[in-house]
Order: sequence, then C-alpha cells, then structure tokens
Amino acid sequence: METMREIILQEMNEERYNRKHIDTKIREAIEANEEMRSKVTQGVALVTEYMNQVYTYTSKGVVKNFESKNKRIAQLKSMDVSALVIDCFVGVAYSLRPELFTSVTAQMAARLGFNDRTEAITTVAELLAVLCNTDAFDIVKESKMASLMLVSRIPLGDELIRFIEESEYLPPMVCEPLELTHNHSSGYLTHNDSLILGSGNHHDGDLCLDVLNKVNRVAFKLDLKFLSTVEEMPTFELDNQEKVDQWRRFKEQSYKFYSLMAQQGNRFFFCTKTDKRGRYYCQGYHLNYQGTSFKKGMLELAHEELVQGVPT
Repeated sequence: METMREIILQEMNEERYNRKHIDTKIREAIEANEEMRSKVTQGVALVTEYMNQVYTYTSKGVVKNFESKNKRIAQLKSMDVSALVIDCFVGVAYSLRPELFTSVTAQMAARLGFNDRTEAITTVAELLAVLCNTDAFDIVKESKMASLMLVSRIPLGDELIRFIEESEYLPPMVCEPLELTHNHSSGYLTHNDSLILGSGNHHDGDLCLDVLNKVNRVAFKLDLKFLSTVEEMPTFELDNQEKVDQWRRFKEQSYKFYSLMAQQGNRFFFCTKTDKRGRYYCQGYHLNYQGTSFKKGMLELAHEELVQGVPT
C-alpha cells in the first residue's frame, strides 16, 4: 500500500521529467514574450503562404502537379495555423544545443497527428524550413558534407531551461500505477495517453486491460550490489565521436535515474502498453525489464520469495 510520501514523490517526478507538462511551460513563455508573439504572427503569414500554393515539378520538359505534396499540405488546412506555429516553436525550444535536423523532425512528427509517419516527418521538415525565416531558430550546416543541424533561439528563463535539460523519458513509478479503465489511460497520476503503440493505431475496441493492470502492479527493485560492481557497457561499436557522445549522455542519464530510484525507496513499477497485435511492452528507457542484458540483470522483484519444489 503506497504512502502519501510515495504519491507526492511520483507527482514531483512527473512534473519534473514529463515533457507533456514542460510543453505547457514553454507555450506560456512564448505567449508571454512580446518578441515571440511577433515571430508567431510572422510565422502564421509564412505558413499560410506555404499552404496556399499549388506545387508542381518539371519532368522531361513537362510541368506536372506535385500531387503527393499538395495532398500532404492539404491536411494542414483544417488546423489552426497559429496553434500549429506555436506548437512547432514549442518543439524547437527543446534544442538548446545544435541537434540533427533529421532527429528534430522525427521527434516532432507526432505533433501533426498524421496517420502516415513518413508524410508527417516530411511535412514537419518543410514547416521548419519555412519558419526558420522568423529567426526563432537556426538551421545550419558546418560544411558541404556535414549534416543539417537545428538550434533554438527562443528566449527562455533559467528555471525553464533547467526543466528542459532535465526532461527525459519518464522514470518508473514509485507508487502503484492507477488502474487502467479505458484505452486512453496511462497509469500515471498526471496524464493519460493511448495504450496502443504506434501513430494512428489507437482504437476504442477491446484490450486486455486486466492483464495490463496485473503487469503494472508488479513491483521491482534495483540490485544495488550488481550496479556497484558491474559497469554498464555499450552494445554497439563506438566508431565515431557522435556515438561516443550519445553513449556518454545515455550512461550519465541512466545512472542518474538509478540513483533517483534508490533514493526514493528502491521500489517501483513499470507502466505497459500494447501494440496493435496485442503484445505488451514495458514503458521504460533508462530502466526496462525488456532491455539489454545489463538492464535486465540490474532488476529484481521487490517481493522476494523462496522458490520451492524445484528439482535440484
């Protein structure tokens, strides 16, 4: 039975690390800044112009209708353009340091709500290329052979920047997850989400919620002796500096969350989701019982019992 302390700790963790809450803080900061309000107005004009054009291409001297692009852009016309521009700025604001343009567009694709992820990524890339003219962010390329990078120029307060820098994939829950009662419930205390993985896969049909609830109620703990004696190693070759830097950041973040779970009682729960075939997946990034051998090896069941009746 969780205590009030565990519930409060969980609420604090969600407030601190959940990007769903940080999005709201960034949006409020943008709307409160006069300079950014001006950039939003400029962005609305630029995006409206982009949406209202009919795109063509030339093939063997013949001008043809760029049908696929025009269909993609047509999906934007039912949206509130101002809200769309602000949403793009919110997504960009996380890039406090230069990030790969392809990575940013992939992360922001879900914001459009398109059924086709490839179309969403392509459209986000085009929107960002258009909105770059507001100077709210830069898209740069250091050399001819270098990758495109994006970095935000959106002014944010020090406290909000700290929140953004600490925002990660949510750690496990330190109190028992809420009961799942419908297909758009998460188990977390402060937000709901679709239980079906994959963009465009959500439905309100039958799901085995009773099974997910049982899995969610299984408590885990860290094997602290294992963590203090075995070092986490990469499962891929560190053959370039980018991979070295990515692994270093991931390892630092992972050990930060191991420490957090240990400090908050070393008893925690994982939320689960299902794919469209009904297979369930542990929702965890830095901690996950379906992860690498190291990730599996550092976890134990919180309620230990002696196994009896097993042949020796």
